[in-house]
Amino acid sequence: MRRVFCFVLLFALLLVPSPAYAESGANAKKNANLENILRSGVYRIKNADTGLYMDSYDLVYDTKGSSYLDKKSGGTAQDIYVERQSDGTYVLCPQSENGKYYISYKNGASVGATLSKSKEIGKNEKFVIYSSGDSSYSISPVSSGKKNLTLDVSEKKSRYKDNYVELDTFTGEKAQKWIFEKVETEGISLAFVKTKVKLYSVGMLYATLTPYNFGEHDVKWESSDEKVLMIDGEGRYTALATGKVKVTATVDGQKESCTIVVTDDPAFTWYSQHNMSGSDWNGEALKNIYFTAGGVRKKFMVDKYGSGRDWMDGGCYLASVAMVLNNMGARLTEGYDFRSGQSNDLPADPYTVALANSGNYGTTTPNAVLYGNPILVARSTIDARFNVDGKKITSTMTYNTSKKAIKEALDEHPEGIVVYFSMPSRGKTHYIVFTRCVNPDAKNPKDYKFEVCDSASYDAARGDHVLFEQSISYTAERYRMSNAVAIVTWKIVD
Repeated sequence: MRRVFCFVLLFALLLVPSPAYAESGANAKKNANLENILRSGVYRIKNADTGLYMDSYDLVYDTKGSSYLDKKSGGTAQDIYVERQSDGTYVLCPQSENGKYYISYKNGASVGATLSKSKEIGKNEKFVIYSSGDSSYSISPVSSGKKNLTLDVSEKKSRYKDNYVELDTFTGEKAQKWIFEKVETEGISLAFVKTKVKLYSVGMLYATLTPYNFGEHDVKWESSDEKVLMIDGEGRYTALATGKVKVTATVDGQKESCTIVVTDDPAFTWYSQHNMSGSDWNGEALKNIYFTAGGVRKKFMVDKYGSGRDWMDGGCYLASVAMVLNNMGARLTEGYDFRSGQSNDLPADPYTVALANSGNYGTTTPNAVLYGNPILVARSTIDARFNVDGKKITSTMTYNTSKKAIKEALDEHPEGIVVYFSMPSRGKTHYIVFTRCVNPDAKNPKDYKFEVCDSASYDAARGDHVLFEQSISYTAERYRMSNAVAIVTWKIVD
């Protein structure tokens, strides 16, 4: 779950004392109760003196994203994810810029220092928060080593005439007190949910939350049958037995469920190159993504077939590669997927394979333009960016497409193979995933029949594990076995 977009950042704060900052007497007792009052979550943080809210500039603006005070606008830069760490400290992550950055301060920070942003959590990103005893809190930087240093309103102003937030000596005045207003979740949707997962496989489900897209936090997961699919509080699942389960994600009273089938089929994934709204790889979220290559700017994908306005209208090869890699359990080693807010170790689907193929590492916004042709498949480039359980993969194209050769390839590669078709007279080519020989005991290899996953189909009835002769490519596009040119297979490099 996870983990859902623009470049702007904000400031977040929450309170619970770390052991290093423990107090004695009445204050210690008061602070000990904080854990039961303030929990990790998204807050808007208001200054008790000015009534203004913590905000943060986009990293490309004023002094690399400094925090400042602003009127309440409800924007993502004022929605701050406050997350408690295992040592009792907190990190503050504005939900603008897709939650990529944490509020940070310089090592050995001193009076008058303003705040910036960091991608990594280190000692300069940690805060400890104390109750002021009046529903407000003070926030101290951990790495300064100065217990009496706290967040305050600065007299210094940015170029936009906003007061910065700065570090100052604690005096107890109202300008050093902060009120945390909880931002409740308004909606939840599930991303990266396969209709099927492989028996004995492990993986992760993600939830996208609104008004902020930080899906992996605070979502509770539940399986209707733990004997079939076991799932933990982070959304990590283990498929233990064949069957069907209902998985439910819950946060702030919002619920969303999906049905997952655990199968022992050796190959099962089907992706349509035309279906966004009904896909199981969160294709709808891709509707505003553009790729630019060779002066051509197109959407990555649109719903329906044959518009020519999108790259995936000709993306049969890319979709076919994604099916086989997914069946292998391949993961994209480096990349960012804004759909789930996840970095690296991403499951194979047409979008993540497109990132690898085009040389991209992803985008943090659904309104981005990415470089590179996503569907002009370079298998070596894709193979280099994916692995299976940490092991490299490699692909081979073989120019022997007899039915006997296809069956033998499937015997060796039960995850599926990609068959390349060509009609030179019509100037057409196509790629289809073959998944199973349905009559392997046929005496004559010429009588072999095969099931396929055909990305050219918009709906599952004509593309999802159907006989080749019943696929949309056969019935509508008129491809025949005589048009087969080559077989593409993958293997894990030991």
